[in-house]
Amino acid sequence: MDPSERDVLNPIKDIAYLQKLMEKGYVLKGPRQDASKNLLVFKRFLRRRHDFIPEDWLESRGYEFVEPSNFTKGFKLAYRIKQGILEQYFKSHYSLYKKKRKIHLYLKHEE
Repeated sequence: MDPSERDVLNPIKDIAYLQKLMEKGYVLKGPRQDASKNLLVFKRFLRRRHDFIPEDWLESRGYEFVEPSNFTKGFKLAYRIKQGILEQYFKSHYSLYKKKRKIHLYLKHEE
């Protein structure tokens, strides 16, 4: 395995970091057939201060995962309880790809 494939990506909080990832060879995939529309909508989310969290980052921080079910309204969830407070993220429709590696991106669940 290539050492860069084992790197844990940081949360994507701004367009500059997204651009760095794309320069490293990552490709953004989303729900639309048109890649430029996926990128445009993704950037719009970032401008509205939504952070996208890579699945491996959540795993490395001790989050547990729950598969989609009726209870989770069809979403795959990542959660942990820190100091009595539930921190919860749900799997978005966006992923990053590099070669054969697929990294799902999560959004914070806001109540």
